[in-house]
Amino acid sequence: MGTQLLKITKKKDVAQVAINGAMTICQAAELKAGLLKAFETGKPVEIQVAGVTEVDVTGLQLICSAHRSSLEHGCTLKVSGTDSEGFARVAQQAGMLRHAGCSHDVTNSCIWKTEA
Repeated sequence: MGTQLLKITKKKDVAQVAINGAMTICQAAELKAGLLKAFETGKPVEIQVAGVTEVDVTGLQLICSAHRSSLEHGCTLKVSGTDSEGFARVAQQAGMLRHAGCSHDVTNSCIWKTEA
């Protein structure tokens, strides 16, 4: 039996979402459904991507979508593990890293924002 792709752990102050495995277009529907479910808790959401073995632009876009969902639900979003070599390389190659957030980033909390 394989590893569960997405696991949501509801803690007292946060809904933790651990992603283990590929985060690509093939898993997009399952990942999106799980991330939306995490926001239904009404708690801040923490996405842990340290267990991601493969990521493509669709996976990165899901992170952006999760950020927009956090803004719509009025809760904070934290993403950990984005500094892993493979994840960071794909984010850089895809042009995700930036000095300012997108137009939706009204709280100045874009995870792709880097220091100037």
